[in-house]
Amino acid sequence: MKKKMMSLVLAAAMMAGMTVSAVPVFAEEAETPDNEITGDSSAEDAFVIWGWNDDIKKILDGPFREAYPDDYKRIVFVNTGGSDYYQGKLDPMLDDTSNELYPDLMGLEVDYVQKYVNSDWVKSVADLGITEDDYKNMYKYDLDLGTDADGNVRALFWQATPGCYQVRADLAEKYLGTTDPAAIAEKFKDLDTILATAKEVNDASGGKCKLFSGYDELKRSLTNSRSQGFYDDNDVITLDDNITTYLETAKKLYDDDLTYNTDQWSADWYANMDGDGESSNAALAYMGCPWFTYWCLSDTWKENTILVPAQNKCYWGGTGLAATTECSDPDLAAKIMKYFTCDTDGMVAINALNSDYVNNTEAINKIIESGASADGNGFLYKDAGQNFMEFFLPLADGLDASMVKAEDQQILSLLDTQTKAYATGEKDLDTAISDLKASIHDTYSYLKTE
Repeated sequence: MKKKMMSLVLAAAMMAGMTVSAVPVFAEEAETPDNEITGDSSAEDAFVIWGWNDDIKKILDGPFREAYPDDYKRIVFVNTGGSDYYQGKLDPMLDDTSNELYPDLMGLEVDYVQKYVNSDWVKSVADLGITEDDYKNMYKYDLDLGTDADGNVRALFWQATPGCYQVRADLAEKYLGTTDPAAIAEKFKDLDTILATAKEVNDASGGKCKLFSGYDELKRSLTNSRSQGFYDDNDVITLDDNITTYLETAKKLYDDDLTYNTDQWSADWYANMDGDGESSNAALAYMGCPWFTYWCLSDTWKENTILVPAQNKCYWGGTGLAATTECSDPDLAAKIMKYFTCDTDGMVAINALNSDYVNNTEAINKIIESGASADGNGFLYKDAGQNFMEFFLPLADGLDASMVKAEDQQILSLLDTQTKAYATGEKDLDTAISDLKASIHDTYSYLKTE
């Protein structure tokens, strides 16, 4: 495991510039920003928490502060200024336990959580006194993501993130002839239907509106619904059928000019959120999840968003917490982790703060019963009659992340390269697949191509 961990760290360092995060990274961030530090890190009782944005801090500053005002005074928060910079700044600090900014607790994203829970850097939650009874209401897929290869739970998530498609109601009415969620869901029921829907939108708009901005809108729905990991128990590289399906579908969309071929999070990708589909280009749908609705959609989508299930159950992103091996105060670490991820009232308060679909079934039921967050923070199209929390409830049930490996984030970046090469005709399918396997081996030498 230590051999693999060193390879993971080296690979992450080499590929930091090409990693596509689960959260947006804006093009204008040309230089690595300075850490933004709040609190007194030199205080004797300082408790240091790391994150890549203010999501954790907002919860600490809000409901946690109200619940535990004395503990809050001790907290030092380090914001690295973006997810692209996070691991590059965090990893050296984890090896520098004497540094006053050594993290006691750190945020971890789904895309790379397995790298950390399978390292010597973090404690198991059992060592913090957190029991199975404490996290009994969590979704199993989130629990699996925070569990190491030996079955020890080391990270706990406060977000559950079932995937869906977000559809712009005004464009759906114009080019699909309906704003009825059930009728629109039929247009996304499987990949063949999605391709037909993409052609329908393109033809009806004369190419001024596309179903998706880019073919990579399908990526998460396929890569995060796989049935097997990227390598087997013998460290032989394996590619789930969903990977080939993604390559083939991307090429069909490209060949038939059914998207604008943008890259997710690019300026053009964002611009297509706001076009009118007549005089300016517009995308009718974006792949999403709960946080995408209330955090990523532009104002054009306010009271204009219809949610439909993805063609297969999937998830996208999510943030958890883990305590470091040399955490200065395991009791406080446990208190924070339990408030964020286990305490029902705490998680209801988090939802009230930011509309998160929280990783706690008891809290979700309580939120639904109260009627809170029913409009997705103001984004849902009112005439569709959708309830934000109720919509995601069946999509979250039964999600599977058991196939996720510590290397997934980098491998998915390598997949992006080969998908583009195949879709654009630079390579044929067999070559793209062969080159993907070779690049995985080149990045992680312990993984074998056969």
